Order: sequence, then C-alpha cells, then structure tokens
Amino acid sequence: MQWDHEEGTWAETGVQLVVRKADLDPSLLAEVIRTPPTSLSVPDADSRRAGQPQEGVWSLAVHKRYPGGVNEQFLELLTQIEPYSSEINHLAAQGYEVTISVTGFVGNGSSFTLTPDVVSRMAALNVPLTVSPSTSDR
Repeated sequence: MQWDHEEGTWAETGVQLVVRKADLDPSLLAEVIRTPPTSLSVPDADSRRAGQPQEGVWSLAVHKRYPGGVNEQFLELLTQIEPYSSEINHLAAQGYEVTISVTGFVGNGSSFTLTPDVVSRMAALNVPLTVSPSTSDR
C-alpha cells in the first residue's frame, strides 16, 4: 500500500485591508480611501456603556474566487488601494491600526504563493500583513 501526500491550497480565502481605531471616523475614511468598505462597524454610545468592544473597524475585502487564488485576490485589493497609499500611511501616522489580512481554511500541508510583483507592491505600501488560517479537526 502506498500513501501519497499532496499539498493543497487554502480554501474559501479572503484578502482585506483592515483599518481600526477606537474613535474611527467613517466620514474621514470615505474622504481618504474613496472606495466604499465591504464592512464597517462603529460602536455607539449604548454599546460603550454596555462594555462591548470599543473599537471601530473599516474593511475592504476581496472574497471572490479567482483562478489565481490568494495571489489574484491580492492583485485585486492592491489595484483598489494603491492609489491611496500615501493617505493610508497618513492614517497610520494618526493612530489608526492599518493591516492587510489573509484568511482561509487550511488542512495539513496547505499553502499559498505570492508572486514577486505582489510582494514588492505590498512592501511599497508599508502596511503589516497578518495571516489567519482556520483549521478543522475533522
């Protein structure tokens, strides 16, 4: 009996720009990054009194399935946010936490690959990258 293991790609992936701040100002972000967010959460006075999370979160996500997987999702996100790179860096200087996040489901040996041009374009943005795999014990 022979057993072969082949590494697979991540499944149900998403790549997103995430902007966080306790006093997040959605109107400022609308002026700075002139692309509507895919998700926006701003705590109101009632939730703050109830002790719920105090942080506002603005995100722009690419979840569409592309033949090129995560790399192609990055290309799409970069196309949307690169025109605002100096504004994004200015937000970070103003105390906003700005990250690019990769999420997806993984199994043993799962991987994704980024091309050198994507890596260099991301590095030019000067935005930290977080990778958050989800696993299953099935």
